Amino acid sequence: MRPSFIVYLTISAVSVAGAANAQSASDWQWQATPYAWMSGLKGNVGTVAGLPPTEVDIPFRDILDDLDFAGMFMASARNDPWVFYLDSTYVKTSTTEALGGVVFDSIGIRSKTTTFALAAGRTVASSPKGHLDAYVGARAWWLSNSFKLRGVNGGTTSQTEKASWVNPLIGVAGRYRADDRWTLFGALEVGGFGVGADSEWSVLAGATYSVSDSFGVSMGWRHMEVDYDKGGVLFDVEQSGPVLGATFRF
Repeated sequence: MRPSFIVYLTISAVSVAGAANAQSASDWQWQATPYAWMSGLKGNVGTVAGLPPTEVDIPFRDILDDLDFAGMFMASARNDPWVFYLDSTYVKTSTTEALGGVVFDSIGIRSKTTTFALAAGRTVASSPKGHLDAYVGARAWWLSNSFKLRGVNGGTTSQTEKASWVNPLIGVAGRYRADDRWTLFGALEVGGFGVGADSEWSVLAGATYSVSDSFGVSMGWRHMEVDYDKGGVLFDVEQSGPVLGATFRF
């Protein structure tokens, strides 16, 4: 929020106001982390109408074989006791699963998942070495699943499902400075509550190694589950895997 300025009658008063505004701006702490989440995918996704859901199980160690493109970005802005969070992901994968049926032999699934989350929070506990925040927000989901069923006789049937929804979120996040180089971090959030998806929850834990005051390397583990089943679209999956990112502070 940009502060309002009052016109003073003296040059000295204007200088004092400018200095106060500069001090207020310096109170903001910004952090940005582009990262890679090498998550596997496990669960059930809807298929062609009239057929049962397809069970997908892609371990994170095999994700590079099925990953077409991924981009993730996380950021925060803090002016104690207030904090704002942003988290955005885009993942495109393609895989083929054997069905072994009498009609269909296999199914190819191409999935595009985009999420964008914003949250606002407040510090509920702090010390010289760390802090714990509670926050509320929302995560928007955009989902596109394309299916190609290959019959035992060589014929194919294709269909694309698209869905979008917004999940309310509540969560806690914290950081603890273990020493001059290492900072531990973690977050836990739940959402959905039937407003968008039936449920959503995630947990993140890791550490950042500070190379300098303004740059560090972050690593950790993230697990997320979401259960969406509306309008004939099923996306009931869990994603879990290591996280590796570059953290910039300014």
